[in-house]
Amino acid sequence: MSDTRSDTDARRGRRREIIFAALTLLASAVFAFVVIPAGVTTPASVKHLPLSPAFLPYVLTAGVGLFALIHLLEAIFAAHIPGEDEASLGTHPRWKSRVLMLVGLLLIYLLLPDRLGMPLTAMLVTIALMAIGGERRPLILLGVGIGVPVLVYLFFAHVAQVPLPMGLFEDWM
Repeated sequence: MSDTRSDTDARRGRRREIIFAALTLLASAVFAFVVIPAGVTTPASVKHLPLSPAFLPYVLTAGVGLFALIHLLEAIFAAHIPGEDEASLGTHPRWKSRVLMLVGLLLIYLLLPDRLGMPLTAMLVTIALMAIGGERRPLILLGVGIGVPVLVYLFFAHVAQVPLPMGLFEDWM
């Protein structure tokens, strides 16, 4: 009886993966063909797509769409590994508190960049998200939590010439 139940649970888990991947792929298509063209204005003087304000949204949308397609194909065609889906079927026992923490972090990311600055806010939120995700090694938390936001800041501030709020560090720059 448990084999029948685990097979049914595995099929449900696989079906959920397929639905999630298909919805993500559909959302990326809607963004690429509806949201970005309607919401991002490109000046007529911009002749090359990499210089356009729409370039980064298109790149990110294409990345999400590509990964969703890969996940969809994997969910459809990958062989079932016994015991794989059974462990991932249940929800995390503290999923409600994790969702509340995520909402809180998004609020922090929305409200604090003007006061603390974008780099510092991004560092705090990245470290907190990694900790919520289960990372406990301080070297990884601090290395990734500081390194990635600094690299993203350097790219946007110095390469792409996008002004970012510096908050506390406004006088230092």
